[in-house]
Amino acid sequence: MAKAATYLKDIRAQVKADHGGKVPDHLNLTIRNYANALEVRDKYREEILKDGVTIFENNTSGFPIRKQHPLCGLLYQQEMLCLSYAKALGGTAAKAAAKPEDKGDKDATNALNEFIDGMR
Repeated sequence: MAKAATYLKDIRAQVKADHGGKVPDHLNLTIRNYANALEVRDKYREEILKDGVTIFENNTSGFPIRKQHPLCGLLYQQEMLCLSYAKALGGTAAKAAAKPEDKGDKDATNALNEFIDGMR
């Protein structure tokens, strides 16, 4: 739980910076869930690194076969969960990419009209 507390502090600081010095109340649960998800992700990663990405198991004939660590799939799922929490909090580039850039006083219709006028 110590890692989750550290993550909680860091995430709250980032959200506070993004929202003008205050953490909106509706984000508190998402922040807690994100911190806990990051802690679980770290546990999966530590276990995989300790055992190795691939492990050896005996097949039905008794011969050793090399397999992917069983936690690799769970780690991937946990990474996707963490990414969804980060997106919900606006902590990824996806939110910035979704915002239209300010093009000045021209919009798409005006630009198209100017283009058509130029062709006449």
